[in-house]
This record gives sequence, structure tokens and C-alpha cells, in this order.
Amino acid sequence: MKTTTLEIQVPAEWADELKDPMTVLEILSLGMEEHRLRRALALYQAGAGSLGYVAELAGIPLRVLLEEARKRDVLPMYDDEAIKADMTAS
Repeated sequence: MKTTTLEIQVPAEWADELKDPMTVLEILSLGMEEHRLRRALALYQAGAGSLGYVAELAGIPLRVLLEEARKRDVLPMYDDEAIKADMTAS
């Protein structure tokens, strides 16, 4: 994995907790994962595409996004045409 160095300013009260580089990486990883989930779910709710499509855009496994959508009470997006298509397909 290619890496890069970032320099950021944080509140002084955070400094003690951020002395260990592994802690910083864990916090960034958790934050990035949450950011990707929120972005994907926002795109889905805005009608940008299916859960599979937005999961792929965000780089999240579909299974993970489906689980998170259920946890966060994100309802399936169905319009009349999608319902009719599902009904005629069965």
C-alpha cells in the first residue's frame, strides 16, 4: 500500500490520545469507514442508484452496506415502476 504523510491540527485536548501512530491509524480507519458508509447511504437515499451501485462507488462490500442500511433504518427505494417490474417478474 502506498502511503503519504499528512500534517493536521487537532484540539490540544486530543494530543495525549494521539501520540501513538497505531492509535491515529485506527481512528482514521474507523472514520474513513464511517464516512464511506454515510456517503453511500446518502447517495442511495438521494436516488443516485441501487445499494449495489453506491456500495461499489464507495468501495464498500454490498453485504456490509445492506447490514448498515438495516441498522440505520434506511428503507428500500421503490417507485411505482420498480414495484410493477418486481410483480411481473414473479
